[in-house]
Parts: sequence; structure tokens; C-alpha cells
Amino acid sequence: MKIYKVSVGDLTDLCRGGDINFRFSNRSSAMEGVRGHQRVQKSRGDNYLPEYAVSMLVEDGERALELSGRIDGVFHDQVRQLCVIDEIKTLRVSVTDIPSAVMDGYWLQVLIYAHLLLQETTHDHVLVRLCFFHLDEASEERLERLFTRDEVRQVFTDVLFRYFAYLERRESWFNERARTIAELSFPYGEFRGGQRDLSVAAYRALSRGEHLVIEAPTGLGKTMGTMFPAIRRLEAGDISRVMYVSAKTSTQLQAMSAVEDIVAQGASLRSVVLTAREKICFNPGEPCHPDHCRYARGYYDKLPRVLDGILATDRQFSRQRIEALASEHEVCPFELGLDLASECDVIVADYNYVFDPVVHLRRFFDGRECDSIVLIDEAHNLVDRGRQMFSAGIEKERFLQIARLMSGSAPGVSRAARAVNRAILDCRKASEKDFEAHGHLVESSLPEGVVSALRRFAGAAEEELRAEHTDLAGSREVLLDIYFETLRFLRTAEWFDDTYVFLMNKVGRRHQLQLYCIDPSTRLAEVFERIAGSVAFSATLRPSGFFRQMLGVPESSNWYRLASPFPPENLLVSIASHIDTSFRGREHSIDTLCSLIHDVTAARQGNYLVFFPSYQYLESVRDAYEARYPHCTLLSQARNMTNEDRDSFLNAFDEASEVCGFAVMGGAFSEGIDLKGDRLIGVIVVGVGLPLVGIERDLIRDHFAEQGFEFAYQYPGLTRVLQTAGRLIRDPGDRGVLCLVDRRYAENRYLSLLPDHWDPWVSRDPEEIRDRVTAFWSARS
Repeated sequence: MKIYKVSVGDLTDLCRGGDINFRFSNRSSAMEGVRGHQRVQKSRGDNYLPEYAVSMLVEDGERALELSGRIDGVFHDQVRQLCVIDEIKTLRVSVTDIPSAVMDGYWLQVLIYAHLLLQETTHDHVLVRLCFFHLDEASEERLERLFTRDEVRQVFTDVLFRYFAYLERRESWFNERARTIAELSFPYGEFRGGQRDLSVAAYRALSRGEHLVIEAPTGLGKTMGTMFPAIRRLEAGDISRVMYVSAKTSTQLQAMSAVEDIVAQGASLRSVVLTAREKICFNPGEPCHPDHCRYARGYYDKLPRVLDGILATDRQFSRQRIEALASEHEVCPFELGLDLASECDVIVADYNYVFDPVVHLRRFFDGRECDSIVLIDEAHNLVDRGRQMFSAGIEKERFLQIARLMSGSAPGVSRAARAVNRAILDCRKASEKDFEAHGHLVESSLPEGVVSALRRFAGAAEEELRAEHTDLAGSREVLLDIYFETLRFLRTAEWFDDTYVFLMNKVGRRHQLQLYCIDPSTRLAEVFERIAGSVAFSATLRPSGFFRQMLGVPESSNWYRLASPFPPENLLVSIASHIDTSFRGREHSIDTLCSLIHDVTAARQGNYLVFFPSYQYLESVRDAYEARYPHCTLLSQARNMTNEDRDSFLNAFDEASEVCGFAVMGGAFSEGIDLKGDRLIGVIVVGVGLPLVGIERDLIRDHFAEQGFEFAYQYPGLTRVLQTAGRLIRDPGDRGVLCLVDRRYAENRYLSLLPDHWDPWVSRDPEEIRDRVTAFWSARS
């Protein structure tokens, strides 16, 4: 018998109706909600039982539900001789403002609790109470209803009927999925060299519920090498979905292409690409409310019919397909994507849908079932992305802006915004000397005054945004942005510990406040505990000790490093140690660098990429190079390039062209591009890729003490270099030259971290480098 672990919330979610309603979205923070619950619970009598656990096993043929929940409070009313269920809801609005569909969901939840509780008693009646605790006013309002055992049973039976019907459809799909996966063969016939080892290791780890970290060279075929075994893992039926997460759109597209190739082999799979709300929203700047957006109106009432129709005809859901379907059915495209994800076998998305504590998909990771496996592409990016996801920031001047904008239309919001401004100024005055001396302030504790003021502002902003007919004089979008920034800051404040610092920094005339996560490993580790298995992979996980400490994967995880499958003689690696590319030495080395670039690119006609650590450095060398070699075809990466600009840049690199492209390390062209064969025959990396010196990087350096410089600067820089160099050799037949330009590459602290198959050759003689590159190509002509 198949047993499903189901929460009361799972049952109520299936019966949800009404609108997407920002006017009533409960935006109080989790910690505030917990404190509100505890305050109410402590005010009850001695016979009050808080957090009362209830459970029940419900069988239906070949399946059973292991249903469980936790009632906020249970007690026996001695006067009325009744068992009373006390369900607490914290809020910041009047109870009369709660939409009927939301209120119906509350009553349904408490009635299911009532049925579970009545299995423990002989009572024929139960009193159910909804207790609404207003966080700002610390006041309580109650709604009570008396139900018979038969009435409660009937509600529970109706809900179960819907849920078992849902499970039957789900099992039918899983059976079809498993049958087709069992017959699946590798889409490309033969594995590439090393790709089979990757797939075997991934399948073994995922089958055992383990976590695997693999460093595998660029061009090995990591996307299909991990996607194929992950989909094979679905055959057993205990895993519901594969989530493929990446930091870049280009790698997400590669993942979807791999799924399509597997589907072409006969696999029955549903897949979806998730797109950020701000990118896919049909009404940007408007709140998610039926009075402001027709795509929010009646969304949950429409959803069952819409999903049934879509799933009957479609299986692969790209962004474009979701937008078309949402427009056709007049529903929110963002929410439709999320609800489609619940029906899909493969989800392709950004890291934040798994790891971000605010954005992550709670429906998959906060329940009792641990049934998602995760493939983490370009895992070297997860450390810095983790810092971003677990940090939060606000800007003092933004609150002054909203105070002025809304002084007439929303005086309550204006006063609350000015209070935040004053609290920030008070925080600065408390350490004025340090702030003036250094231009910033760093504290190991929370700014409680600022946090308190932000809580009051969030309440005022939420009340104003919920008002159905308020004229915000064109300031709604600004208020929405600041409101969400405030919420994130408040939620991050709940996790503040010794892996965080509070940073106030003055940039120009603007005061920026951050709760900055210096060490993201603890928070990342919490996420890995909720995953049924994972494979994190990258071509650059060096040194492994750094990533073992920072990625947050369990200590029991397996770590593998796969050798390059490509002939080592096809790659020439030269280190030009005679050129100083440090910040102080750059200006004096421009002419020498231009000569080196010309010598390398002139040795054989073809396409080359030269990567720089910054736009400023790139532009200085570009101007000098164009003046010195005007006959060369030079392309240059520009700031803020559009997708069309990037495509145009890459399209210039065809096998018949002779192009030298200047680009920036860590930018759009240093990861996720695939220029095979003669589309790219040489890469020059200028500098060791160190991140720009800044307060945040220095805080990381100070936090990790003896290894501080390495953790803050050297290792992240090396990762950029290795990723950039990985653009060169993508297939066994590719040949090319790689030139690393900086005196520091000759030092053992860098040489010892370069890939084993590179066999770098160090020279301080530019003529020797030119002759060696020329000889390399002559031997292969």
C-alpha cells in the first residue's frame, strides 16, 4: 500500500478559491507571527493545550493518507461541556476586510482539525474558534461556530474525495512516466569521454538519497550527463520532480533542450521554466489585487479548469508558452507558472527558487514530503549568490522620497517613512566618529531602533496598499518597491547571527543599510537538509577545501573530480609573467599588453577572445589597440548590452571570420557560451580576476582571518579565470591557445591551483611566447 504523508494545509490548498489578493496577503514576518501566537497562547487558562498534535491514517484501496496537523490550542469548556479548538491568525487588517474565499479556507482548516480531534473523544459536538490577533494593536477578535460530529465528518469526507481523486490522476501520470522512462536510452547514442562516469556517479548518489559534488571540465556534457540519470531516478516513483537550477538563462535553456531531447526518445515528461515575477508580470507596478489586475480576479476559481485543459494538450512550458496560455485564459502568468510546476516532472529555474528564504518554493520544500532532487549547475556561483539571497538592504533616501510623495495622499505612510529616516540618523549619530572616519559603520548586532521603525512602516504601507480606492498619485510603484525591500530586511533580521554584520555605508549622498551575510554556508546547509538528493557540478571548484567549507553541502557528500576527456596536445597554455596587470601597474603595461595580444592573434588567423577584469581596463586597452592596429577587426563588450546586442556579438564568431573580441571576466561571455571548432581558437585572460576591493569583500577577509584574502579575493578571482578559460576547448577536435597574463600566475599559490591537464608554460620573454604560439600552430597545420 502506498502511504502519502499529507498535512492539513495540503488538503485546504487543494480547495482554495477566490482571487490573488494583495489586499489581504498576510505579510507579517514569520517571527512576528510566532510571537503573536505565543502571546495569545500564554493568555489562555491552565487547561489550555497549545500546539496540540493530531493525526489520522485514512485508507482508500491501494493507497492511504498519513494525515497530520498541529492545532494552535485545544481546551475543554467546563461551562458548556464542549471541546474547543482555538485557531490563531495574526494579521494587520480588520477582520471585516478578509475576503470570503480566504475566510472559507480558514473555516475549512479548522473543521479538518475538528474531525481529527473528534477521533480522540466521544463528544458529539465541537466548538471551533477563529482567533484573530492584530499585531499592531495587540488586540484579539474571535469568531465561533458549533458543529456536530456528523457535520464535521461530512466536510472531511468531501475534502478527502477531492484529494483522492487528485492522487488518482497523479498516480496515473506517474505510472505512465515510469513506464516510458524504463524504456529510455541515452539520447545521443554514445556517451562522451567522462560523461558516462558522470552519469553513473550522479545516478548512484540520487538513488541513495545522497549529495554529490563534481568538478568536470567544460565540454564534457554536464547538462545531459546529470539530467539523464536524474530523470531515470524518477522511475522508482518516490521522487516527484527534478529541479535544475542555474544562475544564467543560457544554461537554463540548455537544460530545457536536454529535456526535449529526452522527450524525443519517448519519455513522458512535463517540464516548465520559471521566470521571475517582475519579468513575466502583465501589469508591472500594480499590486496583485482583483481591483487592479484582471489576471488576479478569480484566479483560484479558474485554476482547476485551466490546469485540466492545459495539461490535456501541453507538456513543455517555456516562458513564451506560459505567457500565451495565461493571456488566453486571463490568469496571472507568474502564478500559473508556479501552479504548473506542481504538475511538472522537471522544473528549470534560478537558484532562488530553491535556496532563497523569501522566494523559494515552499510547496516543495516546507512540507513533510522530501521528494525533490536538485541539479545545481555552475555550482561555483552558489557561494556569492548565497550571500546575495541571505542578505538584505534598504536606502535612507528612499524613505524620504516616499514621505514627500505621500505627504498629502497618505499621511500615515509619510509619517512612518520619516520615522524610519530618523531612526537611521539616530543609528548613525550613535557612532558618528567611526562613520565620519571610515565612511561606513559596521556592527555585529541588529539596529533595533531601525528594525522597529521599519515594522511600523511596513504596517502603514500595507494598509495603504490594501485600500481599494485610494489615489496614490502615481506613487504606487515606488511604494510597492520600498515595501518589499522593507519586508525582506525585516525577514532577514530574524536570521541575524554571527554569520551576519550590520553595515551602514555612504555612497555619494545616499545612506545604504545592509544586513550582510558574510558566511552563507549555514543557510545553504539548511536547504540541503530539505532536498532528497542533489548533484552540484561545475568546471571550477578549486580549491576544493574552499568549496567544501562554503557550499553548505553535508559533510557526508561525495566529491569527484573528472579528468579532461580532450587530448592535452590540443591546448597550449602560456603564462606571460612579464606584464603587471595589477591596478597600479596597468597604465604602464598597456603598450606591452597590446603587443602580446597582437603576437598571439597574428600567429594564426581566426577568432579570439581577450578577457579583462573591468570595463575601464578593457576600454583603455581597446583604444590603444585600435590606434596601433587599425586593420584588425575588433569587437568590444559594452555595458548594459541587450539580448540582441549579445547575440550579435556572438554571431560574429563564425568559422570563416577573423575577429578579436574584448570582453569582461564574470560577464555574459565568460560563462554559458559554446563556440566550438574554429569559432574560437584562442583566449587571452588579462589579470587574476580579483573582485573589486570593497567594504563587503574586506568584511569577508576579516571574518575568515588567516584565509581571509584567499576566501574574499583570490579564490573567487581564480574561479572567474577558470570559467573564462573554459570557453576555449569544447570538443575533442577543438584546438587552441590560452594565454594567462600576469606576473602572479608564476607564483605557486596560483600555479598549484590550475587544472592538471593544462601543463602551463611560464615565460617572461614576449618573443619566446610568440615563437611558442607560432610553433604550436605550425605543428597542427
